[in-house]
Amino acid sequence: MYSPKIRDDLIPPLYQWAKRLEIPMTRLVSSLLAHAIERLEQGAEYVSEPPARGSPRKKRKKQRAQYGKPERTKGG
Repeated sequence: MYSPKIRDDLIPPLYQWAKRLEIPMTRLVSSLLAHAIERLEQGAEYVSEPPARGSPRKKRKKQRAQYGKPERTKGG
């Protein structure tokens, strides 16, 4: 399968946002792309436009990142 390269200048902000949100970068990028594709399919000329009225929003249960913060132990 084709895997396009992400521009080098986008890697640092993606990395920082993934860390802030405590999710893997791959999940962040997938979510951003899914959101942009949804906007395009709704006929948005620019993906930064707000969602169309009446557009069903998928609500997802908030999950802890697979690679979350390590557990703290007492005395260490």
